[in-house]
Amino acid sequence: MSMYELKTDDPNDSDEAWLRGYFGIAPDADKGKVVQPKRRRKNVDFLRLRDVALHALAPAPGMKLLDIGCANGPTMVYCGLQGATVFGVDLDPKHVATANEFMRRYKVKGEAICADASKLDFPDNTFDGVIASDFVEHITDDVKVAVLSEVRRVLKPGARAVIKTPNLTYLTASLRFRQAKALLRLEDPRKYVIPHTPGTDDPQHIGLATRWTLRDCAVKAGFLNYRWLYAPLRRFGTSKLVEVLSTEVPYLRDTLCEELFMVAYKPIVLSHFPD
Repeated sequence: MSMYELKTDDPNDSDEAWLRGYFGIAPDADKGKVVQPKRRRKNVDFLRLRDVALHALAPAPGMKLLDIGCANGPTMVYCGLQGATVFGVDLDPKHVATANEFMRRYKVKGEAICADASKLDFPDNTFDGVIASDFVEHITDDVKVAVLSEVRRVLKPGARAVIKTPNLTYLTASLRFRQAKALLRLEDPRKYVIPHTPGTDDPQHIGLATRWTLRDCAVKAGFLNYRWLYAPLRRFGTSKLVEVLSTEVPYLRDTLCEELFMVAYKPIVLSHFPD
């Protein structure tokens, strides 16, 4: 077996596999089907995209961080292994239990808590940074605004929130491309869908966002300043042209980037002089 391949006959291996970056190939995902893989391969490109958010957050010793929608705790572990104290919130008690088990196993400081991210039980100005990685696509825009408002409240003045989420504009463009290819093969294009959306076998992504819808939610939540990060599209290898188009050309890069990376900053002046 390759060092980059992991057997997953035991379903209990899935949490550890996710933590370490092993993912199964789902050939029918774009047709709305869910197939449990027997083997998983280490997806270094997916880990590259995870790292974009982690680099933006820059976890380090002495920092107190919050992971929103922490699930089974991989982002908490990554931040903790960088020396930070990390807290996480998630509504699923099984995920929270797994996250805390990983925290103990890897000797990470902090705790995962079963809680509603739109009603955080932390004092104002508590955290040096907040991260939401692959979470906001699971909630509606109204809930996004409520969650981000709480994120702004618990951040220290000037601290940052980092959001990583699939890019709906990219997913829509990819879907249109697959449907066009299906037409050329005289196939029914309607059998192709955006994975994990309502109507598929795994309809979790009810809140997929574009750059502009995510921006609107952040502004409504009180974030006045923010910036966007662009990771090169690597679906076609390391083409120089694709890298430039997907990271440097305005508007086009908002279509070609697989993930949205937003870094939003809690206001400084308004935090100290709100009146």
